[in-house]
Amino acid sequence: MVVPISCNDAIDRGNLRGMLEAKTRIGSPYVIEGMERARRKGRRAVCGWEANGGFLTGSDFESGGNILAALPTRDAVLPILCVLLAGQETGQTIAGLFARLPKRFSRAALLRQFPRSRARKMTRYFSPSDVSVKQVSFEEDRLSLSDENGNEMPAADAHPEEMKEIRSRLGNVFPAELGFPGIVRVNYVDGIRITFSNGDVAHIRPSGNADELRIYAVADTQARADEIGRIGIAEPDGILRRMEKTATCDESQ
Repeated sequence: MVVPISCNDAIDRGNLRGMLEAKTRIGSPYVIEGMERARRKGRRAVCGWEANGGFLTGSDFESGGNILAALPTRDAVLPILCVLLAGQETGQTIAGLFARLPKRFSRAALLRQFPRSRARKMTRYFSPSDVSVKQVSFEEDRLSLSDENGNEMPAADAHPEEMKEIRSRLGNVFPAELGFPGIVRVNYVDGIRITFSNGDVAHIRPSGNADELRIYAVADTQARADEIGRIGIAEPDGILRRMEKTATCDESQ
């Protein structure tokens, strides 16, 4: 199973979590590359999808003696048919099927006319200097680092202090008074995806082809996900603007 880092993390909590490959960058070419990598590793049944609903199959699938040929391009009809078939086979309603999934809710919001050059500088300010570090987990007595394939990396001498400083910077723009507890994980596969100890997720990512800066939120309720999106793009002092100002002020000193 191959999905981009922006995917709702219900998949990390459900029955499919053991089948997941390392999360990819956002965009179908990266998902396709991840599926091809999974096939080279010997995975026999491979599929993936994007947050926009596009579903991709990286291998043939067999059901009832019929073969569904691989279709490594975005298909919106197949997942609809699969849900209808699952409802028929189990005798459940569509609402009943979805009720079985982990309760995780998403919201995306953006700031327009945000120059990409400024967005890239901002993300660098909140990122480790070692670009091979793609995930940092803050555990009780140690720092855990992973590369783009999810493999654990040795912590160099500079990593603990640098990441302690970055965690502090992020904590200042995601304060407790806005409902954000401690930061437990930061992912850098595509942008900056921050996971908090209460399960909230805030993912900041500059657009790759437009002057836009996005925030993706995931939470245990739709109301909280909506709130993170709202305070993320609030003007003039929402989270994204505070990140911009912090990075700009510190670089000018």
